[in-house]
Amino acid sequence: MTYDEAIERIMRDNNGIASLQFLYEHIWDYKDKSKIFGKTPNNTIQERCQRNPKIMRIAYGVYALKDSMRYMEDNDDKQIILGQTNTSIQLTQKQTIQNVRVGQQNFRNKLIDTLKECPITHIKDKKLLIASHIKPWVFCNNSERLDVYNGFLFSPLFDKLFDKSVGLITFTKDKEILFSKQMDKYTRDYLTSINIADRQIIQNLPVEGRESFLKYHYQYIFARK
Repeated sequence: MTYDEAIERIMRDNNGIASLQFLYEHIWDYKDKSKIFGKTPNNTIQERCQRNPKIMRIAYGVYALKDSMRYMEDNDDKQIILGQTNTSIQLTQKQTIQNVRVGQQNFRNKLIDTLKECPITHIKDKKLLIASHIKPWVFCNNSERLDVYNGFLFSPLFDKLFDKSVGLITFTKDKEILFSKQMDKYTRDYLTSINIADRQIIQNLPVEGRESFLKYHYQYIFARK
């Protein structure tokens, strides 16, 4: 069995999703360790996850089979990943796509009503504000998905930097913004040019009530290495 076949098999056995650590631990269920030469297995597994067209990264160190996920766009023009009905990552049973859209719009409206602006850029134009989940929708239970304390209002650049697919910034409970070591020099230099620096205190960042979600983001979404 090839690495690609083994990785796909492990993912299918785990509802279509797996962390790299999970793959490292279970690859020998399908591969003969005595016949492995060359690159270290962990490097090969990560490389195959990144190159396999059937696999997508959904969070830092977490990958999923594309055919186990289906996509829709919410009202913020961001993707929501909905698990199929036989996976552990799923919406409330019988909940319709329309209900999801309504829920997302309510989530955004609550954030706009309570937060008013992006705490970093101070942009207030609603057309430019994105409701950003701290703990990604796909990993939330039903109450967390619409919990206003699981969200920030960000302008598009900072929404993308914070997003699960990128994970280049995060925030501490003390309102510090942290830059990932994976952030390239040009991005870092641009942020510096607009007076945003690593470990800078973001005075207007609303952290109260969001501490547990921020801890999750740091541990599982932020690209720390």
